[in-house]
Amino acid sequence: AKSCEDCDPWMTEDQFFAGLAAAQSMPGPLFNISAYLGAVIAHNAGYVPFFGTIVCWIALFGPGIMLIFGILPFWGWLRTKILYKRALPGINAAAVGLIGTAVFRMLFKARDSSPFPNFSCSIMVLGYTCVQFLKI
Repeated sequence: AKSCEDCDPWMTEDQFFAGLAAAQSMPGPLFNISAYLGAVIAHNAGYVPFFGTIVCWIALFGPGIMLIFGILPFWGWLRTKILYKRALPGINAAAVGLIGTAVFRMLFKARDSSPFPNFSCSIMVLGYTCVQFLKI
């Protein structure tokens, strides 16, 4: 049995964080990070990066498009059901919790790899305060 130490990663952490930083600085970050991840993974696997970009774009948008066309005919009926109305706040809370967990995991990973961890956290708190409370 292989352990995780024996596995070859699709990309390094530095490649991932560089792509994430670049994608967050441009409009459409999910679209951009998908293209970047596809290109890097395909390049590291020995394929043409453009092919990886196309595969990741289809993987990103395909399920949502299929859900739209699969659920849209039943959407009006589903919205009238009491079970759906009662479950929606819990589903929303679970989604927010998953996003929060991902953010904090990346924060702690970035803090551990930073040469100035306290300064990095100070910038994060200052940026959050400016956006959330000062509306800058």
